[in-house]
Amino acid sequence: MTHNHIKILVFGVGRMGKFFKDFFKSRGYHVAGYDILKEKRDVELDEISRFDVIFVCVPMDEIDKALKEIVRFADKNALLVDVSSLKSYLRHFDETGFDYMSIHPMFGSDVEIALSNVLIVHRSGREEEEVILNEFKKAGANLIYLPKEKHDDVMAKVQGLSHFILISLADYLREDVEELLNFSSPIFYILYKLASRIVSQDWSMYFKIQENAEIEREKFLKHLIRIHEDMKDEGTFKAIFERLKDRYKDDSSIILDSYKVTIDLDEIEELRSCIRVLDSLILRLIEKRVECGRKIAKIKRKMNEPIEVSDVEEMKLRDTISRTDLNPILIHKIFDSLINLTKEEEYRVLGIGKKLAILGPMGSFSEEMALRLVGSRLPLIYCSTTDEIISSVESGKVDYGLVPIENSINGTVLPVLDALLNSNVEVFGECELEIVHCLTAKREIPLKDVKFVYSHPQAIAQCSNFLRNYLPHAEIRYTSSTSDAIRLLDENSVAITSEYAARLYKLCILRKGIQDVKKNVTRFYLIRKRGESREGKITALFFGVEDRVGALKDVLEVFYRKNINMRKLESRPARTSLGDYIFFVEVEKALDERDLKDLREVTTFYKIIGVFDKIESLSLT
Repeated sequence: MTHNHIKILVFGVGRMGKFFKDFFKSRGYHVAGYDILKEKRDVELDEISRFDVIFVCVPMDEIDKALKEIVRFADKNALLVDVSSLKSYLRHFDETGFDYMSIHPMFGSDVEIALSNVLIVHRSGREEEEVILNEFKKAGANLIYLPKEKHDDVMAKVQGLSHFILISLADYLREDVEELLNFSSPIFYILYKLASRIVSQDWSMYFKIQENAEIEREKFLKHLIRIHEDMKDEGTFKAIFERLKDRYKDDSSIILDSYKVTIDLDEIEELRSCIRVLDSLILRLIEKRVECGRKIAKIKRKMNEPIEVSDVEEMKLRDTISRTDLNPILIHKIFDSLINLTKEEEYRVLGIGKKLAILGPMGSFSEEMALRLVGSRLPLIYCSTTDEIISSVESGKVDYGLVPIENSINGTVLPVLDALLNSNVEVFGECELEIVHCLTAKREIPLKDVKFVYSHPQAIAQCSNFLRNYLPHAEIRYTSSTSDAIRLLDENSVAITSEYAARLYKLCILRKGIQDVKKNVTRFYLIRKRGESREGKITALFFGVEDRVGALKDVLEVFYRKNINMRKLESRPARTSLGDYIFFVEVEKALDERDLKDLREVTTFYKIIGVFDKIESLSLT
C-alpha cells in the first residue's frame, strides 16, 4: 500500500496533533484534523468514516471519550494510532474492537524528529502501519520496540524521574533563581531551561506521569539520602565518580555553548556577542554535518547507494523551510549550499572525481546501462527528464550524461535529438542495452486474477501482443516510470519492468521476455560539455540546406564520393517556417578538414555534436 491510497485523520489538533498533521501532509498524504475547537477542524464527526487511519491525539484523560466518538462514526476497518505517554490507557483501545497501533513519540512537537526515539508498543500487523512507521524511519527517527507490559515501568524512570528532578530543583530554587542566573554555569543554565520547558506546559500530563512514577520516586529518594551521606567522605565520593565513568561518556561542548544563545539579551554589545557565539556554533555544526556526511558516504559505498538522492534532498529542504517564516528563497539557498558542501566532501572521501547524470529513478533501464559502464551507483545523479540531464551537463553540475537516442522498435528519441542541436554539449561515446520486459508482481498470482497492469506507455506498447493475449481482462494504467509502477503494486496487480528492476525491488517474475519483438535494443549517447579533444570513428552532425531541388542530394553526394557510410539520417523541423527542415546524420568516419570544407560548400550550416566510438566502461575517478 502507498500513501496515495491512505487517508489520515488526526483526532485532536493540539501541539502533537498539529505535528502529525503537518508531518504527513508535507509528505503528500491526504490528511485532515478533527478537534473540539471549530477553528482547528477540517471535517465534522459524520465525515470521519472516510479515513483509513486515525491518530488519537487527545489528552490522556479524554482518550475514553474520544474513542467512543470514533467508534460511533468511523469505518470499522480504520486503523487507530495511540500516541499517549502512558500505556495503561490501552485498555480503552482494546475495548473498541478496532485494529490499533500504539507508539510513544519521545520528542516534543517543536523538536526535530530525526534521531528522536519512536517507541513501538503495540503492533496491529496492518499494511497501513508499515507505511506510517516507514515514514518515521525515512525522517530519521529511531524505531524501538518496547512491549506494553514494560512500557510504563521504563517510563517511570525515563520520564518520571527526570521530570521529578527538574520540577523539584525549580521549586527549591524558585525564590533565588533570578539572582542565581547572574552567576550561573552552563550546566546550571541548561537545567534551568529544561525545568522551564516542563513547568511552562500543561501540568495535567506531567501529573499522570508522576502518578505512574510514585514507586520509582520513593526508591530514588532513598538512594539520594544514601548518596548524600556518601558525599561526606572523600574516598566514597571518589568511588562514586569511578563507578560512573564507564557508563557516562562526555560529548557536551556544543550543548554547553548552546545555552548562551537562549539568554534573553537587550544591549547591543550583548547581542553582538550572541551573534559571535552563534557563528561559532554554526561553524561547528556545519563541521559536524560534514563529518556525518563522510560516515554516510562510507556506508553508501558498502550498500552501493548513490550519494545524491534528489527527492530525499527536496523533502529535507521542504521540511526545513516549512518551519520558519524567514525568506524561503534565502533559506533554501543556505541549506542547498550546506547539502552541496556535504556531498562534495562525500565524493572526495570516496575518491569520486566525476558524476554521471541518468534518467531515474533507481531500477530504470538507464540505471542498468550506467551500472554496466561505471559499476557503482555512488556517482550517479538521477534526473526526471533528458532535458534535465543535458542542462546539468551544460551547466557543469555533472561531468557526463547518459541519454537514450534510439530504440530498435520505437526509433529515434526525437526530444533528445532536438535538445542536442540547441545545447552546448557533445557526444563522446555510445553504448547499447538489450531491453527485456518482464511481467512482475508482489506475489505469485495467476494471470486470470490480475486486475491492473502498471507500466510506462512505451513498455505497454512494446508488450501489446502479450497483454492482448494473456491479460485482456486487466485494466491498463500508465505510469511515468518503472519505479512508479512498482510503487503502485498491490496484491491484485502486476507491472511491466526489467528483470534488473524486479531483482532490485524483490518482485516475483511471472513471465520473462514478454515484449513483442525479441531483439529490442536501446542505444545511448554519452555526453559531456564541449571543449575536450574528440576521438572516435563515428561523427554525428546537424546540417541545413538551401530550399531548392537537389540540395540534399548534393550533401549526400559528398559522402558518396568519399566512400563514407551513413548509418543514420533524420529530418527535423527547423522551427523557422513551415516546410523548413534541418537534417541529422551519423557517418562512419571522423571527418577531417577536407571533408568539412566540402560540406561547407553544399550546406547553409553544419554543427558537429560528437565524434565517438562504442564504449564498454567509463571511469569516474
